[in-house]
Amino acid sequence: MATMNATEITALAEAALQRAGTRPASAQSLARAVAAAEMDGIRSHGLIYVPIYCEHVQCGKVNGAAVPAVDVSGTTAVNVDAGNGFAHPAIDAGFEALLPLAREHGVAALSIRNSYNCGVLGYHVERLAEAGLVGMGFTNAPASIAPVGGARKVIGTNPFALAAPDGDGGAAFVLDQSASVVAKSEITLHAREGKPIPEGWAYDSDGNPTTDADAALKGTMAPAGGYKGFGTGLMVELFAAVLAGATLGKDASPFAGTAGGPPATGQFFIALDPASFSGAGFAARMTDLASAITDQPGARLPGQRRAENRQRNMAAGGVAVDDALIARIQAIT
Repeated sequence: MATMNATEITALAEAALQRAGTRPASAQSLARAVAAAEMDGIRSHGLIYVPIYCEHVQCGKVNGAAVPAVDVSGTTAVNVDAGNGFAHPAIDAGFEALLPLAREHGVAALSIRNSYNCGVLGYHVERLAEAGLVGMGFTNAPASIAPVGGARKVIGTNPFALAAPDGDGGAAFVLDQSASVVAKSEITLHAREGKPIPEGWAYDSDGNPTTDADAALKGTMAPAGGYKGFGTGLMVELFAAVLAGATLGKDASPFAGTAGGPPATGQFFIALDPASFSGAGFAARMTDLASAITDQPGARLPGQRRAENRQRNMAAGGVAVDDALIARIQAIT
């Protein structure tokens, strides 16, 4: 095992992505997110995903050379066509227009279409919070969840995220959760490592509960909270696909494997300036709300574990990375 810091992880991922055919700016954007995931302890979206990203560039599922096209079509509406490239550079380009509009008008929204897996959604809304804005994010995914009472997949795991500024250049909390009991990437990770999944995560292709990760990937994901989880996913589908003009999850090619062309899924972000709504009172109320949670022994704010992982890993000089994974990434041509 090797210990790698964020700079080293970024460099490793960025070089591999460029060798696979990704334009430098896009590779850098994605590599930064990979490093952030590793530092936050979210391995499922870290370096282990880099070979998949590279494979998808090489097989045509992602257009590595795509340059996001930004259109500010309304006073507070920003629309980005990712050109079937990576989501991260499209989000970066959209945020450049979104932030000043939100500060000027109090609220602004960003839609992204013809996109791809955006990794950890909370990573993106946390950046909005660090800019002093309340940020909401939605991203749809290839269908993997059937409606309660039905058997046919209609929506994906469809995460949504919410982050609030702490008034000191950071995030008071980062809520990031999917419509499913667990993110599909976690099941993929279990399958790759030959480990069983906990009961209640997914169903097999016959609709029976399963602890076999491979069977789960061939079946459907369990919605969190039953019909409530499906309703959450439906909300996300409305924002990230219907409103954004992206491909519906039921029609999108899978993120995993090389089958099918670009998934052309979407994202949607809303940024709000607290000063435009609650003025100087926002920070005090936010602190009061957060304290009501953290003052209770054993209670955590959403995203607190990730933040603690980040601080601990930074203090330790990085994270442990398997030598075989490093070699695999370095061998990508």
